[in-house]
Amino acid sequence: MRAQRRAGYTLVEVLIAFTILVLLSINIAMLLRAGRAAAVTGTLNARISNELNQTVDRIALALMGADAAALDGPQLKPLSSEYVRFQACLGVQESGVVHGPLEEIQWSPTTEGTGRILWRESPASERERRVVWSTAVPSSYMHEVPDNGLDDNGNAIDDEAGLAFTMDGPQVNIHVTIQRHGLDGRPLPMQRTQSVFCRN
Repeated sequence: MRAQRRAGYTLVEVLIAFTILVLLSINIAMLLRAGRAAAVTGTLNARISNELNQTVDRIALALMGADAAALDGPQLKPLSSEYVRFQACLGVQESGVVHGPLEEIQWSPTTEGTGRILWRESPASERERRVVWSTAVPSSYMHEVPDNGLDDNGNAIDDEAGLAFTMDGPQVNIHVTIQRHGLDGRPLPMQRTQSVFCRN
């Protein structure tokens, strides 16, 4: 007589299936968490990059119209400055060059331990106007150790700030670092250098 086929599962088989199911669930959860973290980091990096490019472009555009003879702030390497003051060249009349109001772009510390890039027109006067161009600028440029008198990041500038201006003849070099923090609290810095020729 033919043996009857066994129905159901043993306890060992049930435990093995349950263990496999738990391991699969843990792996899927880890993959989903890693994917979400990567997406958030990618979005944050894109935001930082956009803020950095927009800030540098604003500074460069402002300096393109500046009269090189009325420029104050940028230093020759290895020195640098955290500000630039200038007047736009509006044109020429019989009496000479016509300038716009005094403008200033500077790094200004905030209470959060970082700094901001501040544009001011007619600073310290009743007609002063001001606009904040970025609020995520660290006190030191990317990979630079502050106040050690050295060029830590190899760009031929000593101890430059998160916003730094250097001069090379009629050319002004703009150095900007934007830094925000990721989900894990680690800093995510980005930097960009842009060269601008002022008007003669």
